[in-house]
Amino acid sequence: MSERAEKGAPLEPPSILMSGLHLAALWALAIVQPLLNLLGNNPDFFVARDNTSSQIVVFVLLLAILPPLLAALAELLLNLLSPLARWIFHLALCGVLFWAIALQILKQFADGPAWPMIFLAILFGGLLTWAYAKARFMRSMTDILIIAPPVILIAFFFFSDASELTTSPEEVHAKQVTASNPAPVVMVIFDEFPAGSLMTPSGNVNPKRFPNFAELKDTSTWYRNTATGGSYTAIAVPSILTGKAASRDLLPTAADHPDSIFTLLGKEWKTKAIEPITQLCTEDICGKREGVNTDMGDALHSFYTDLKAVSAHLLLPADMGSSLPDISQSFQGFGGTEEDSVERGRARQWVHDRLVAGEDSLDGEGDVARFISTLGKEGKTFDFVHVEKPHYPWTHYPSGLKYSDGTEDFRNFITDTDWLGDEYVTDRAHQAHLLEVGFTDNLLGRIIGALKKDGRWDDTLFVVTADHGAAWTKDSNRREAETKTMGQIGMVPLFIKAPHQEKGTVVDRPSCTTEIVPEMAEILGIDLPWKPAACDRETIRIDNGTGPLTTLSFAKTIAQRQVYIDQMAKLLGGDGAGWDRAFEWGRGGDLIGTQVGSLPTATGASADAPRANPDTGSPRNSTFDPKVELNPVLRQRGRVSGLDAGVPLAVAVNGRIAAVGQTYEDKGKTLYSILLPQSSLGRGGNSIALYELSGPAATAPGGGGQKPALTLLWSSADQ
Repeated sequence: MSERAEKGAPLEPPSILMSGLHLAALWALAIVQPLLNLLGNNPDFFVARDNTSSQIVVFVLLLAILPPLLAALAELLLNLLSPLARWIFHLALCGVLFWAIALQILKQFADGPAWPMIFLAILFGGLLTWAYAKARFMRSMTDILIIAPPVILIAFFFFSDASELTTSPEEVHAKQVTASNPAPVVMVIFDEFPAGSLMTPSGNVNPKRFPNFAELKDTSTWYRNTATGGSYTAIAVPSILTGKAASRDLLPTAADHPDSIFTLLGKEWKTKAIEPITQLCTEDICGKREGVNTDMGDALHSFYTDLKAVSAHLLLPADMGSSLPDISQSFQGFGGTEEDSVERGRARQWVHDRLVAGEDSLDGEGDVARFISTLGKEGKTFDFVHVEKPHYPWTHYPSGLKYSDGTEDFRNFITDTDWLGDEYVTDRAHQAHLLEVGFTDNLLGRIIGALKKDGRWDDTLFVVTADHGAAWTKDSNRREAETKTMGQIGMVPLFIKAPHQEKGTVVDRPSCTTEIVPEMAEILGIDLPWKPAACDRETIRIDNGTGPLTTLSFAKTIAQRQVYIDQMAKLLGGDGAGWDRAFEWGRGGDLIGTQVGSLPTATGASADAPRANPDTGSPRNSTFDPKVELNPVLRQRGRVSGLDAGVPLAVAVNGRIAAVGQTYEDKGKTLYSILLPQSSLGRGGNSIALYELSGPAATAPGGGGQKPALTLLWSSADQ
């Protein structure tokens, strides 16, 4: 047959072997490459999960090889029955993979509505599949792409940021030091904690809201103007623990940070550490990390469960993200359950906090409980814990009660970068955050109480700080520092209580978190065997992990923080305010405490009258039990029909207005979410009612001396 005749002949299906290699190539481009690119750039995912190098290698190889191998075996079996059926099955698999590749390419050029993008991707995927079946050029291109899987694997194993996790790191050992003033040491690092959230406009700590921080302030040195060096935990925490400048190029491991507080004290002090994200304390110093799962099968199953959700976020259009499990707040546990509808934000750094499915480390309870149970009782001990509070999501009251078991109200207001909430949503977020800071104070009190109970408090060097802050400024990044949010993100709390210190001192000179370890060494009488970073007391520099460092003068940063403090105080109360004041805000706030019967009412009996549909069914949305941790009644939340966003609302408890709020729009839905003060609820069943506020008093300041009218939207009596 002539060459021209051969070119004109119909294109035959490839062999079983070539079919498998083609599928492996397309699978690698559609799924493996995007996923390994993400994990390679964010090795913290593996670090926080304590994955071994063998677990990583086996999973990555299985990810690249197993699916196309199974597909090839299925084709082999089908071919025994019918070659045509095998060919149709092969083209169907190619079509799905071509669609996935096309969708990812479209996402690079457009951020439009999901379904048009999916339709276009299906169209392009179909055209590519047709070309693969009919065109020699396309078939030849696919032959060339067979090289893709090994190239992608080589790039991940040897050239990505995660490459050193798959090789044997250099051994790190404790240093030989001499301490002239040895003492027990306890160090606590909180997470996503703006210093301004703890402060009143006068520059103090409110003892009514934060009694444990106030007590610590009175018996320690409070470095009131302390700046962090990184806006991301895996960058900021190693800088704190080493006293060296924050670096995005180093992993949060002992191999990359051999000079740390752990290696400084590890030889002479009995050391224990709870590090949910970092791995700076080696097994040689701290022993085997609690909870580390070395079982290969369990590790592979965990990888599959979590990365299935991550792959969906990578593959599907952005505006479909709200229907997927959230991956922004944890390193694992993305699958969720039917009872736990995770509704939080898909922030840019999805690798941040570690959520262990079925455990309670995300809310701080688990890690603090484990920390207290293992505190040293005698001799030279060093106990360290990183507590992931008051980090978002916010679900606690200061007492420790929870109004949610995982869900939040603000997921769709956090994009990959920016906070998008309007004024009301932002105020509501600030309220939830401040309550979470109150819960953080509760956790601190538990730790201090345990030390006092054991008689170790006076003798202990006690250090409390945080890794970084956060911001809720319209159209600004919530996590990464910008020049206009440095006051919220760049400044963190820092308290250092020296052994036997009884009187508190406030240091107002600019300070840096890199000074913590040198100060600890000085108090203990240790000559620091490495050179720490110098603290620039004129300029703050924040490493966001990407892009240039964000810089701003200390003076301007402190001024920004003061603006944030004043805004929080105006909204939720400042000096001397108790927790009830944090619920007395919003339009109609002057009605709080008013008997419903003293206000005019408007009927809404027509079929199209506005109605509210609570998320939580009765009786959970009306029953309160202070002895049970989870009380959904504390948050009245749901959907409203017949009302636009911005309509003022009031919640009555047992016939008295307890809190006010308003409707807001979220993805085209009109919602409400109002937190109730604990003091308004009686133990057991409560009569709860949600009202629309109408009339001049509901829309204008003062209301011309009139009282707003109440229109019933929902009542627990009706359920």
